[in-house]
Amino acid sequence: MSIGAGRRTWAALGFSWLAACGGVGGSDDAGTVSPSAGTSEATTSGATGETDANPTTGGVTEPGSTAGTESTASETTATGAPTTTAETSETGEPAPMPVGTIAELLVPFDTNQQDVVGPDSWETQYGKTPEIVAVPQGAAIDLLVQDYSQGPNGRAFLLHLEPDADDYVITAALEPPLLDRIMGLARDPEGALYVASGAEDDDITLEDPQPGEHRGDVVRVVKQTWDGTVQFDSDVGLGRGALDPGSEPIVNPMVAATARLAWGAGALALVHGNNTDTDWNIMARHQKAVTTHLDATSGAVTRTSSIWVSHSFDQRLFHDGDGFIELHLGDAYPRDVSFARVEPDSGAYSLLAIKGDTGNNNTFSRLGDAAPITGDPTYGYLALFATEATPGTGALVSGARELAVVRVRREFASEPADSGMHLDPGLPDTLDVTSGGQPRQNRLRWLTHYQTESGGQSHAERPKLVPLGDDTYVVLWERWDGAAPAFAGTWGMVIDAGGEALVPAAWLSDAHLPRGDDAFPLAGAAAWITGDAAARQLDIHIVDATLSYRHVVVE
Repeated sequence: MSIGAGRRTWAALGFSWLAACGGVGGSDDAGTVSPSAGTSEATTSGATGETDANPTTGGVTEPGSTAGTESTASETTATGAPTTTAETSETGEPAPMPVGTIAELLVPFDTNQQDVVGPDSWETQYGKTPEIVAVPQGAAIDLLVQDYSQGPNGRAFLLHLEPDADDYVITAALEPPLLDRIMGLARDPEGALYVASGAEDDDITLEDPQPGEHRGDVVRVVKQTWDGTVQFDSDVGLGRGALDPGSEPIVNPMVAATARLAWGAGALALVHGNNTDTDWNIMARHQKAVTTHLDATSGAVTRTSSIWVSHSFDQRLFHDGDGFIELHLGDAYPRDVSFARVEPDSGAYSLLAIKGDTGNNNTFSRLGDAAPITGDPTYGYLALFATEATPGTGALVSGARELAVVRVRREFASEPADSGMHLDPGLPDTLDVTSGGQPRQNRLRWLTHYQTESGGQSHAERPKLVPLGDDTYVVLWERWDGAAPAFAGTWGMVIDAGGEALVPAAWLSDAHLPRGDDAFPLAGAAAWITGDAAARQLDIHIVDATLSYRHVVVE
C-alpha cells in the first residue's frame, strides 16, 4: 500500500453501505448492519456493505472472538509554497514572530459548510474523523490541521498560534510526515510534538488483507520538534505485529468512528475505530475499536490490547496522571457508554446503559467527554453525554435528546465492573431503559429538559465538556429544534463537579461545533476551532466562565 493511496472517508463509505441497506432515512432494520470496509467483491449485496446475516447479535462478535524509518519534513509543499518554521528558543518553543498566513499554507475543513448534519441524520450515529486538533499550552495553541487544497487526503500542517493583544498569529508552521488522514496530536513537557495519521485504499475485500496480517503504512506516529527534526517515525501496524504477532491487525483505521492520541508519563496511547478480520459466518468484517500504546522516546509499540467494545462508534482518550482513560460509545457488546483504564486493563465500566436492541446502530446517544474531578476524595471523574430521555426506539429520533452527566469513583477499578458501584448513586435523576433485551436503570443528572420544555422537539447534539480548573466546567452543545430538526445555535452552560449549574444555559453563537474535534481549555476559558474554507482562515471561538463569547480570526 502506498502512502498516497486514496483512503475513503467515512461519509463516502457510510452512505454507500447504508444506502444499500435502506439506512439513509430508512427503518431501524438497517441499524443492525455491521459497518464494513468491503468493496463490491466483499459483500453479499453487491454494494459497498452487507446485510446482517445474524439478527440475534446484530452482526457483531462477542468478546473473546476473534517501526518505521526516519524521515524529515519537506522544505516546500506540493504546490511549491514554503513550509515555514520560525526560529526556536532555547527551550525548543517557537519564537514569537509571524511566519505566514493560513491562505499561504492550506485550505481548512469547514464545519459550517461540510458537516451540518443533525439528530435525524444516519451519519451522526458514528464518530467523525479529526480535522483540526488543538493542544493548548496556557494561552498558546499547537494545531494539527488537515489540508483540503488538493482534496481531503495526503497533507496536513502543524501550526503554533500565539496571542497578540486580542488576536492570534501563526509563529511556526511545519508540514509533518503524514499518511492520508490525521488521527491525533499530542505534546510532551519538553515541547516535542506527536502526530498520528492513517491511510487506507479501496482494495480491502473479504480476502485481503488476510487474517492476522499486520501491514505497513496503515497507521503512523511521528515525533517531531519545531525545528523540523523527526525523532522517530513509527509504523504502528508493523509495530503491533512485531510485539505480538497474535494481536489484532489494523485493517481500516477510523472506520465508522474517530481517533484520539494522548501523551502521559513517557508513553503515548492511540485509540481508533477499526475493521476486524473477516467473519465468514456473515461474509463481513465487523467494526470495533483498537488501542495501541507506544514508548514516547523510541516510538516502539509496548501494548496492543484494548477493552472490548463492539461496535465502538465514537472514542475519547486522556491521561489522568495515573494512566490512560478511554470512553467508547458502543451499540452491542456492551451497549453502553463505556469507561475504562486500559493500563492496567480494568475492563469496561458502564456510564450509560443505552436503550434498544443489541447491534442496533442507532444508539439514540452522543458521546461527550470526561474530565477529572480534583476536589472530591471519592469521585474522580465527571462524564458528559447526550441521550434520549424516553423509552421508545421506533424511529431514528424517538424523543428529545438531553444532556446528562454522571460521576465516577476515583478508585472505580476496585469495584466489580457489573456492580454499578463505580457510579455516584446520589445524583438526582434516573433513566430506565431496556438495553439488549435487559431492563437497566441509569443514575444521572439531566442538564437539559427539552422533553418537557419543548414537547420533545429540541435536541442536544455534539456535546463537549471543558474543565476550567477548580472543578468548574463549561458544557457546550448544539441545539436543534423542530419536528424536522434545524440547527438553533451553539449553546453553553457552566457547571460544578456535581453537575449543578453555576451559569445557566445560554445561546452563544451560530457557528457549529466540530463533530470530530474536541473543545479545549484556553487560559481559563473554553475554546473550539473551526475552519472557513472560502476565506481560508481559522476561527477561534472562546467562552469564559461567565459564558461571555469571543470570536478570533486567524488569517
